[in-house]
Amino acid sequence: MESLAEFDDLAVAEVVAELDENDADLWRQLRRKRDFELRVDEKRLQLQDHLAKHQGGHVALKEAGVSVELLQKEVKFVKDQHRELEHDLMVLKESNRLLQQAFQVSSSSQAPLCQSLLRSKDFVAEERARVESLQVQQEQVEHLRMHIESLRVEKQSLQQSQQVLFHKQRNAEQDRNRLLGALQDDRNSLNDLRAERIQLLEQRTLLDKQMAAIASQVHGRALDGQPSNGFQGQRHSPSPEQAEAANVLYKLPGSSGGVRGHVPHDAPLPQSWFASNSSEQEMQRTHWTSFEKTDADGTQKKAESPSFGGRMADAFQV
Repeated sequence: MESLAEFDDLAVAEVVAELDENDADLWRQLRRKRDFELRVDEKRLQLQDHLAKHQGGHVALKEAGVSVELLQKEVKFVKDQHRELEHDLMVLKESNRLLQQAFQVSSSSQAPLCQSLLRSKDFVAEERARVESLQVQQEQVEHLRMHIESLRVEKQSLQQSQQVLFHKQRNAEQDRNRLLGALQDDRNSLNDLRAERIQLLEQRTLLDKQMAAIASQVHGRALDGQPSNGFQGQRHSPSPEQAEAANVLYKLPGSSGGVRGHVPHDAPLPQSWFASNSSEQEMQRTHWTSFEKTDADGTQKKAESPSFGGRMADAFQV
């Protein structure tokens, strides 16, 4: 019986040690889960920042596209004006050439002097006005050319900024895809961790059941006081070794028959069955459901049945 008790104690100690290791492993995995959740929150914040930056770049890209379209329209209008001015300039040159030919012909002819002078004065005034208008138009053309050149430079800078924004957009999309992939991997690892935790909890529950079954078997054997292959249906008084093993078992917390723990004072004294006799109050009972007492020599015998304020008939005495 002592070897059986030692074997059971060793088995219980091994199971308790294994449960402690499983508990420590579970706590370690919970800490890992907490760290992982913190990392997921940080990644989520980074993803939100990238999305905000991406939205800002997208808005700037749209604005740049609209401004480029407006500048293209202005450039087209300036080109049209430039063509019209070139056409007017060609017309003016042709008219000037014709007028010069006519002036040469008129000067060679023998016209009256006054008429020639008047015509020459009018022609000089007209030519002066035409030259002034041509100079003004030339200045306008130069101004438009400078404006076109500035628009071309601005267009090139906008195209470069557009390329930079496209590059940033591609980088942001790549970062977003990487973050999404990392988030998916973290979710998969979290699911694996949850499945492992559930499996460990199931194993722990199974071990608890096995411990409960072992404790109930040991308690049943200790209460019977005889081997499981002995004569069934007969009860003999247990030996001193069995009584000592039963007392040691009763002192274990939670091993009092599987009903409740150690209760030093269960009911009030007026309603207690051991209040009728002072010698019965000095009995050392290991559990309130036990009906055995231990004498001074270490032997156990049946105790009297409980009653309210007195003793019943010796129904439990052998």
